[in-house]
Amino acid sequence: MNLTSILGDFLKTYRNPKVGSIFFIGFFCGLPFLLTLTILDLWLKECGVSNTVIGLFTILHWPFVLKFLWAPFIDKYYLPFWPKKFGRLRGWAISSQLLLFMGIWGMSCSSPTSSPLQLILCASLVAFADGCQDISLYAYQLDRARKDLLGPVAGVVIFGYKTGMFFAKSSSLYLAYYFGWNTAYFLMAMVILLSTIFICCIHEPMVDDSSTDASESYVSNSSSEFTRFFKKTIFECLVCPFKIFMQRKNWKSLIALVILFKVGYILTQKMAKPFYVDMGFSILEIANVVQVFGTLAAMLGGMIGGYLIKKFNLTRVMFYAAIAHAMSCIAYLLLSKAGHSVVMLYITVFVEDITEGVMGASFIAFLYGLCEIKYCATQYALLWAFYDFGGMCCRMMSGAIADVLGWTKFFLFVPLTFVPSLVILRKIIREEETKN
Repeated sequence: MNLTSILGDFLKTYRNPKVGSIFFIGFFCGLPFLLTLTILDLWLKECGVSNTVIGLFTILHWPFVLKFLWAPFIDKYYLPFWPKKFGRLRGWAISSQLLLFMGIWGMSCSSPTSSPLQLILCASLVAFADGCQDISLYAYQLDRARKDLLGPVAGVVIFGYKTGMFFAKSSSLYLAYYFGWNTAYFLMAMVILLSTIFICCIHEPMVDDSSTDASESYVSNSSSEFTRFFKKTIFECLVCPFKIFMQRKNWKSLIALVILFKVGYILTQKMAKPFYVDMGFSILEIANVVQVFGTLAAMLGGMIGGYLIKKFNLTRVMFYAAIAHAMSCIAYLLLSKAGHSVVMLYITVFVEDITEGVMGASFIAFLYGLCEIKYCATQYALLWAFYDFGGMCCRMMSGAIADVLGWTKFFLFVPLTFVPSLVILRKIIREEETKN
């Protein structure tokens, strides 16, 4: 198979209408994410808010992290008082976007100095609505992510998500520079409102809403209709999704893999910018190379990863992608020796981000494969919560590890963090080979 035929097959894969439309799902999920994190941090800093308070503002993002708590109800029930003609998940998605619009518009009418409480409440609403939107849109991703399209769908989601984040960050910063932060947030609210039109036009994903035999037997001895309904709701929303997942033979190993797979990437990502500053790079150089060039490299990596998953075994792609990303630390070591070298910075960012893109696409496809379509939102949100928990712990410890080890030993240590996930993956690959 020559390069021309591979390129043709690659383009054909992503021209599939079932795959291409998922780009917008990823874009809308990535669009509001940074508005309560990095972008808000810059607004606070410009207004003279202390670093301690800026750090505390991170707590406002917890509604997004805890979205798995209400995911079961989005997975199972229609939004109260909402017209059923929109469909259950599409109804939740539309209402979430309207809440996003209200929250971001409220932030645009606030100020960190004159109305901090209003800003806090509106930012919390944005984080909550963003979590609801993600949950309702998971099913759209899994609806398209059939077995032969797991990789391409994951690749397009990564591409769309990073495009949305890049658009939100670059647009809001330029708008804030020329017109002020309130105008920037107001126009971002308008973008969210316009995106609701797309959600209104997409079809409701195919999901199974039927009750399980287990739930019927669970409530069979209940004395009243209300008790039956309450017990059935708790069982189907909270018990079934987790019970079904734990019926897998190796479910503990799978959860461990979700937590550990991207530990090395998270450690490197958190400490990369302080490392670049220590190497003497300016904020402008970091912005041009890391934010722009690095984002493009990650998008390309995600598309390549999606294509590789289509052609090869998913767990093998995860295994070799993790090895490749671990080896990208060599570029950081070379940069630490080269010092202030823009060429070496480009090489380092390219190697790190393109391998992360492949690894990220394989990770998303892996999560798709673990989810039952009947409980897709709940299981996906829970698995992502495990990933977030591991990531949060790594981010908290990353600075201390870098200070104790120094940059050279830090980038020698990071590849070792990939070993546990590689061991688990190797075990899964052997089990798959035995079955075949």
